[in-house]
Amino acid sequence: MNTIEEQLWNYIDNNCTSEERATVEARLALDKTYQQVYQELLAVHHELSMLELDEPSMSFTRNVMEQVKLEPRPIALKTKVDQRIIGFIGAFFVLSILAVFILAIANSKTSFDFSIPKFNWDLGAGKLANPTVLNVFLLVDLVLALIYIDSMLRKKRAQKKGV
Repeated sequence: MNTIEEQLWNYIDNNCTSEERATVEARLALDKTYQQVYQELLAVHHELSMLELDEPSMSFTRNVMEQVKLEPRPIALKTKVDQRIIGFIGAFFVLSILAVFILAIANSKTSFDFSIPKFNWDLGAGKLANPTVLNVFLLVDLVLALIYIDSMLRKKRAQKKGV
């Protein structure tokens, strides 16, 4: 429920419904204290409407922004985590996993039989050493050497022209 002052302010500002307006007008007609409060609020409303609003100067925003620029910027708070703590936590988890693994192996009833697999070390170098492969290898080497020599000569020529 609105207080008397709230009802009267809504009436003065025309922010009330037609039912509330009728109720306030009926109370104003009958109640002397209600009329007295209404007259006081009406006088305050009149005084407020007579006041001139102060406006900031044209350069106010610019001046404020210049002052803000002069203020030192706050340093971002970064929490530094001690690397030893991270290392201890990592070591704890590694040891825990290792302990569980060892416990699982110790409690298992299986036997482990390991043998090294046999590897064929014969690469077939005799098959690759034929005259055709040797000729292709020498041709590729010759082409690469010519490309390298060409790039060196171009750099020397560019240096001589630049000097």
